Amino acid sequence: MMEAFTAYIKTITALTIFSAMAEILMPEGNHRRYVELVLGVLILTAALSPFLRLFGVRQGDISLSPLRQSVRLERAFHTGEDYREMEQERLEHTYQTLLEEELTRDLQKKFPQIEWVEAEFCRDAEDGDYGTLQSFSVGCGEADLQEVQKYAAKRYGLPEDSVQAVN
Repeated sequence: MMEAFTAYIKTITALTIFSAMAEILMPEGNHRRYVELVLGVLILTAALSPFLRLFGVRQGDISLSPLRQSVRLERAFHTGEDYREMEQERLEHTYQTLLEEELTRDLQKKFPQIEWVEAEFCRDAEDGDYGTLQSFSVGCGEADLQEVQKYAAKRYGLPEDSVQAVN
């Protein structure tokens, strides 16, 4: 037990010294913060590893992929505007997915045969109706197409021609 504790302390100490030396030797610039972040994650992982093993988490289960993706994204976008556009697209995609799931659940209460919904909403951020449902298509399965179309249009306050029911 004491040997394991000694090895743990030596590992933390060695990583801390290595981290300090690397930060001292690293020139100022864009890559310095990435090196500091990675070294900090290494020290944190080493420090937490005994506690994680207590909870059944192996060190191989801890992934740096979110960190790598973040670094890749930051390198890929040269301006804040590019990043803002990407975030806007991601936000709209998430909103559309949630909207479609909610519409599907809601319509399935009346028509259990509903299989899917594809929604379109106002995407113009300058418009006062931003995010408002404009039209959608419904996969009806065995349900009566006209009945679904009329019900959905009335339920969501849309013109009947903006709701398309298909088998």
